[in-house]
Amino acid sequence: MKQMKLLAGTLGVAAVLAAQSVFGAGFGIYEGSARGNALATEVTADPASPSVLYNNAAGMTELEGTQVEAGATFIRPSQTVSTVTPAGEVDNEADSNWWTIPNAYATYQITEKAWAGLGMFSRYGLGVEYDDDWAGRYDCQEATIQSLDINPSVAFKVLDNLSLAAGLRAEWFEFELTKAIPTGTPFVDPDLQMNMKGDSWGIGYNVGAFYQATEWLSFGLSYDSEIDQEVEGDYETTHPLLAGGDGSGDVTTPGILRFGTSIKALEKLTINAGIVYTMWSSYDELAIDFDPALLGTVPSSTTEKDWDDVFRYQIGAEYALTEEWALRAGYIFDETPDPDAHVDYIVPGNDRNLVSLGVGYKQGNFSCDLSYTYLMIMDRDIDARAAEGVLPGEFKGGDAHLVGLALGYKL
Repeated sequence: MKQMKLLAGTLGVAAVLAAQSVFGAGFGIYEGSARGNALATEVTADPASPSVLYNNAAGMTELEGTQVEAGATFIRPSQTVSTVTPAGEVDNEADSNWWTIPNAYATYQITEKAWAGLGMFSRYGLGVEYDDDWAGRYDCQEATIQSLDINPSVAFKVLDNLSLAAGLRAEWFEFELTKAIPTGTPFVDPDLQMNMKGDSWGIGYNVGAFYQATEWLSFGLSYDSEIDQEVEGDYETTHPLLAGGDGSGDVTTPGILRFGTSIKALEKLTINAGIVYTMWSSYDELAIDFDPALLGTVPSSTTEKDWDDVFRYQIGAEYALTEEWALRAGYIFDETPDPDAHVDYIVPGNDRNLVSLGVGYKQGNFSCDLSYTYLMIMDRDIDARAAEGVLPGEFKGGDAHLVGLALGYKL
């Protein structure tokens, strides 16, 4: 009973925190734990803690008894958007805030062959905010995406060295967009404001496999399914007569395929490497329906996205300095999914490089992990699309600081 109360309390913390938004190329989140972050988020074949549920639920068969872990990643992004206007080139700084991504995990060994696990975390999120009067305000002034996955899974050792897993994903998804609407009339303030906010729950699944080929070599493979989200909410405008109504839209979050390997290169040195394939082609358009019609004349708004499926390449290393202390480092190259023809200010990003460092401490049944990641976004030219409120210009100077912290306990 004491163990179950501790488990419920740990997961309750994550539920209260919920899932905050985060800046990134695309709106995917890959930061599932402090240890994972330090190892370039690559632990698909390295099940050292309950947070392996984020990458590959099959790995929990390597965890004895009941184990819990909770933590968060704190992110502070920065991005400059340069726009070319009739008055010349103007640099616009997107507001830089700290965003929080909490997570919590628990694994329970049912028998010598069967395990159950529960994870609460975010797969998707985004946050960007500009000045209300900036040149790109007709495309975006502020946008946020928040999500929370509640993911129970089971895993079985079908062979001594092979485990398979499956799980159910209940995903909450929220989207909010604020932008200006030109009226074409000579008011003192010629712009109207529109805000649309909605959320939904969707259901998906996850499967995984873990194979311990030798004492020094293991492989992991996992898949998270697409989830159809039917977002419903409302919209508001600053029009004195047509103030708002119901707003809705559909979005399909992408499937994610992970493959990883873990090599014990030396007695104290472990090297993890892997590839993540995110199927962003499910995001083909941003469509919003308005009831009643926006400003009485616009029943719906559709913007093409046509995002690409992309790869994320990850490599990390861990060195056991002592029985208690471990040092970690990693590198990631992450491809952007949004093509040049449809890049916009809602997701001001490009391909990115990430480098990470971290330290882990274990004492008895207690563990603590700390990580730091520096993210660098490559500069990117923007072609004008006047009908969508996108001006010619450039994304430049984009980066972010990510700090991860996690606490774990074996009951």
